[in-house]
Amino acid sequence: KTLKRPLELICLTSIATLAYFCRLMSNIRYETVIHEFDPYFQYKSTIYLVEQGSPKFSDWLDDRSWYPLSRYMLPTMYPGLMYTAKFFMQVCQYLFHLPITVLQACSYMGPVMSIIGTLFSYDFGLMVDDSEQTMHMTALISALIFSIIPGFIQRSVAGSYDNESNSITAMVAGFDLWLRACGCAYKTTKPKTNVITPILAAFGLFYMGFSWGGFVFILSLIPLHVFVCLLSGSLTKQIKVAYMIWMPVSYLLMNLVWREYGFVFKQSIALPGIGVYFLIMLIEQFQNINKLLTPKSQIALRKYYVLFTVAIIALAIPVLLKIGLLGKLTGRWLSFISPTHAKSHNPLVASVSEHQPTVWASFYFNTWFLPVMLPIGFYYGLIVKRCTGSIFMVIYLTTTTWFSAVMSRMILMASPAASVCGGYVISKILQTVTSINSKPKKEDNDEQVTENKKLDSNAKFGIATVSLGLIFLFLITFTKHSLWCCKYVYTSPSIVILGQPKEGGGNTYIDDFREAYQWLEHNTHDMARIGSWWDYGYQMNQVGNKVTFADNMTRSPYWIGLMGAILSSPEAISWRICQDIGVDYMLVLAGAASGYNGDDIGKFMWPVRISANNHFKKRQGYEYFKEYSERDFYNENYEYRVDVKASNSMKNSMMFKMVYNKLDEIMGGQVRDNSRHSDVDMRYANKLELFEEAYSSERQIVRIFRVKDNFNF
Repeated sequence: KTLKRPLELICLTSIATLAYFCRLMSNIRYETVIHEFDPYFQYKSTIYLVEQGSPKFSDWLDDRSWYPLSRYMLPTMYPGLMYTAKFFMQVCQYLFHLPITVLQACSYMGPVMSIIGTLFSYDFGLMVDDSEQTMHMTALISALIFSIIPGFIQRSVAGSYDNESNSITAMVAGFDLWLRACGCAYKTTKPKTNVITPILAAFGLFYMGFSWGGFVFILSLIPLHVFVCLLSGSLTKQIKVAYMIWMPVSYLLMNLVWREYGFVFKQSIALPGIGVYFLIMLIEQFQNINKLLTPKSQIALRKYYVLFTVAIIALAIPVLLKIGLLGKLTGRWLSFISPTHAKSHNPLVASVSEHQPTVWASFYFNTWFLPVMLPIGFYYGLIVKRCTGSIFMVIYLTTTTWFSAVMSRMILMASPAASVCGGYVISKILQTVTSINSKPKKEDNDEQVTENKKLDSNAKFGIATVSLGLIFLFLITFTKHSLWCCKYVYTSPSIVILGQPKEGGGNTYIDDFREAYQWLEHNTHDMARIGSWWDYGYQMNQVGNKVTFADNMTRSPYWIGLMGAILSSPEAISWRICQDIGVDYMLVLAGAASGYNGDDIGKFMWPVRISANNHFKKRQGYEYFKEYSERDFYNENYEYRVDVKASNSMKNSMMFKMVYNKLDEIMGGQVRDNSRHSDVDMRYANKLELFEEAYSSERQIVRIFRVKDNFNF
């Protein structure tokens, strides 16, 4: 007992250290650089906040994005990550006297927040397990798994400066504080009524809502937890008190978030929490009055309460329908119910790869064999040892398992639940194995009893050894797999690509993206307007310092559809659209020469689907649009090809011409697309009259074309 706490502290410190340093592999293999696309917007916003201050930041109108619409920043963003990075930077500078830059503060935000998340996951494990014998083991194993689980590493490595890097930590903190508010910290004694912890849990939700739109998950899960506890007979006085404090405080705080201002009166997601709140009030009032009545009067009271509840619901439904809180489900919820809804009704949302349904391989890749433990966790948490914490764990697992199956991005939210479930199951298995004991039969004599004890002892030792070996093997393989993912899979910053190894050893780095963005910054005028598919808007705006038409905010499907129309249409129509909206240059990604498989031809069907929607064809002034559909870009055999068998719509599209233009001069002779392993029909690719090549990167991955004006022909 005297060594238990110090050993636990040493283990937890080692786990937190592992969580931090394993995420630095990106900066070690590459450099201190921001990853992917969305984080460049967060980085740009953080620079503006640090340089201009909070007053100007709160009134920031960005006229260099979404031209000519512009973007009023604060109501269209979650600024929690930027303020956290600024606070982290100031702490390092003024408290520890570290000369840290904005880039370094943003890059290291994920590893730092992973330490905090690991500590909260440890306490989360303590709250879930109701047994004093296994709770500390559950907590340590949960913290270990959470610290290196690939599902969380993918958004918290150094350089991954996205909203999820701090929001997942905030979510785990909110859940942990909620379970503490419910009295889960009291294992043997009666829970004390606590009003501080529910308020802290509400602030945890507020911080997550200040940082990421995923706060709606907490907003739905906690009322569901209270409701399930009510149905299962596990609703204690402390849970009631905690919820009656948490709900109004958290809802009031969420109205302070600029992007969600007044959300209680605008979004139906707030209704379940309000409904559970009034349900608890009615039940509590009913129980207090019921104690004062005779049995006959109690029956009448039940009838009156049922009639009263039905009347309230009947009166509330028309009011909620009138103000718009009830009615048709939003596209977000329909996408969670039906994975194919977005593809047919909102292709813009479906075009994002992380919004696709999850394949089984992705589950095992991001959580290893933790899904195998889910049924065991359900068995122990609901049947063997049911408590408030285990009920919450089962609800958390059930909801996130469904959501992550529908949308691959949701594996991120399921990772804390899988980690806690893994720690819970392993500790319960170890407890069960070590407590195996058989009772002697009455008819056995003393010699038989002694012999049976030896056999039982040997069998027990064998079972325990095998079980410990399997658990140890699982943890070793899980750690090895997670660190491999951290080193090779989730370290690539996408703006810098790792090429083929050199003959004499060493790596080759492909830096075509920054090369092209720097060319844009230094070789075009300051207000040059660059058109492209919306994926690259943030990078061009921040790294290239240029005016863009669309980016990952996906503010206007119509405006993004215009970008798709430029890429999908014949040259004359594309030029006319560019002249109408003021495009100076068009940028495309091409993988034909280098074999880069993330180019625009590979994702071309999404621009076609989005631009082929009828939402802009009938607008006045765009009568010259040529109507087309996705089917036009497949050949007679319904094949998507770029060679001589490609469809006429494909060969005449600006995408085809800009990607393959003049590659025969560069590659010499017949052009072969090294990404799709097919020959290209250059008779169409070289027919460019209204656009001209302005720049191509070293490996021809980024190509920029200038839109000719009326005086050029």
